[in-house]
Amino acid sequence: MSEQDPGFLDTKFMVDPYLNWVKAEGAPIVSGQALDLLTVEVKDWARFGMKGAVCHVDGRCDFLTTFLFELAAGASSAPMRHVYEEAFYVLSGAGETEITLSNGDKRTIAWAEKKLFAVPVNATARHRATGTAPARFVALSDFRYLMGLYRNEAFLFGNSAPMHERQSRACAAGLVIDPMAQPDSQDELTPLALADMTVGVDLTTLAPKTSTLARRQMQGRHILGVDGAGFTLSFSSDTSDVLRTDWKHGVLAGLGPMRFHQHFNAGPAPARFVSVELGSMSSPMFRSRRAVYGDTEVYASGAAIIPRSDERPEVRAAL
Repeated sequence: MSEQDPGFLDTKFMVDPYLNWVKAEGAPIVSGQALDLLTVEVKDWARFGMKGAVCHVDGRCDFLTTFLFELAAGASSAPMRHVYEEAFYVLSGAGETEITLSNGDKRTIAWAEKKLFAVPVNATARHRATGTAPARFVALSDFRYLMGLYRNEAFLFGNSAPMHERQSRACAAGLVIDPMAQPDSQDELTPLALADMTVGVDLTTLAPKTSTLARRQMQGRHILGVDGAGFTLSFSSDTSDVLRTDWKHGVLAGLGPMRFHQHFNAGPAPARFVSVELGSMSSPMFRSRRAVYGDTEVYASGAAIIPRSDERPEVRAAL
């Protein structure tokens, strides 16, 4: 097609369907290096029948997005069904979610503060706050990637395709997980098999006065503080500036791609956070994610670990 063709001249380039959709929704959009989700302002979001906000942290990946929701005590959300997958983390309050699977079966799951939960893909769900205080929870999903890929709202929210096998596997894996009840692990990332999703949710537990090794990752990552308090140092080389991000329960941060990240707990009590990326242990999606979960037969460009003996002096002194 020549440049003189009117059809070519009318073509739009560099369109971001996700951002266009978000702006049209009218919900607040907040951004920053780290966000305290317990204090972010939320407003009525008609689509979901809840108050909400869209949260964009610096360093986030291009695959996932974060929606923050709040329900008044005793209130229920609108019923919702969609083909994107999302992991929910409860920031405060308690509630339950009524789920209708594609075959008509119904499930009800209960959740409370510091719990993770999920709804099987393309099942209909309605959330309800059951406590005497509002329930606030955050959803991290692959909506951003799928909206960019399909560019069709009706496909994502109005798709009637039954997903019996996927939903059955999700229920069998478990729809609610308590990260506080998980055993401590020496591994930096402990995979949590939440709903057998493609969205990967991993737990990191840091003993007092300890740190992980500095690791470089291929794609951006969201981290969400669960318990205790800690901080993450990020840098791209042994001479670059070091960025510090503090986290605690309810703080969401983004870890940028192709940078080293090292997590610290300088306090007297254990500290925990969850990491969320596209690609899980059951469905890693990318070679780099396969390598993270222990596959030594794949080539994962950019993967690197700095041993203790080679740590930068200012990093070593952080504790």
